[in-house]
Order: sequence, then structure tokens, then C-alpha cells
Amino acid sequence: MRRSICAMNKLQHSLNRLGITRGDILLAASLLLFSAALGIIIAFTRPEPEYVTVTVDGTEICRLPLDEDGTYSIGEGNTIQISDGSVRMIYADCPDKICVKTGSISHSGQSIVCAPHKIVVTITGGNSSVYDTHTN
Repeated sequence: MRRSICAMNKLQHSLNRLGITRGDILLAASLLLFSAALGIIIAFTRPEPEYVTVTVDGTEICRLPLDEDGTYSIGEGNTIQISDGSVRMIYADCPDKICVKTGSISHSGQSIVCAPHKIVVTITGGNSSVYDTHTN
């Protein structure tokens, strides 16, 4: 017992010489506990995976994972490409090609619409609170 008290005094003396106080140790321990708690919370509240949902004339025709790259034909006149966590319409045979000009989308809730072909490409799942939905 006497040796452990002596060792504690030596440790405290060494820490004091370095300018480390009990408050510093308590602060470091608190930050470690807070970090561990935050890590656990984040691990259990991960958003669900995101998908690309394709509907034609209001009917869902397919649901594709956003994290798997690929190129897919929709009907006879449209092609989408999923790449690096985003999706874009790379080909459309409609006259205005607004869906192609929309470019890539990558967040839940975003859509690409091809009105002439009645195609809607939407990212679903994940964290849909990316956008401010507050109205005045």
C-alpha cells in the first residue's frame, strides 16, 4: 500500500512539473467520454441507404442502389447513368432535352423529370432533411 501511494505522489509530481493539473486530466477524460458517446449515437442513427427510383407515368418501374455505378435504359428513348453517388440522364430522344440539361443529382429528394416520356428519376431514402423546408 505504501508503494502505491508513493508511486501516485511521483506521478502527480511529474505531471505538475509538466504543467498538467487535475483539471486538465478531468477535461481530457470528459472529452474522451463525450467522443465515445457521440460515436455510439452516430453508429446507431445512420441514415438508410439511398436509391434511385424511376417511375414512368406514375408507376415505379425500378429502384437502383445509388452506390452501385451503372448505365440503364428506360423505355426506348432514355438512358440514366449512376456514378460516384449521383445519377444523371445521359440520353433522351425528346425534343427539348431538359432532363439531360438538368445534370447530376445526388441528394435525397432531388428529381430529374422527362415530361414528354412521363419519366421521373428521384433519389429516395437516406437523409431527406438536406433541404430547408421551413415556410414563412
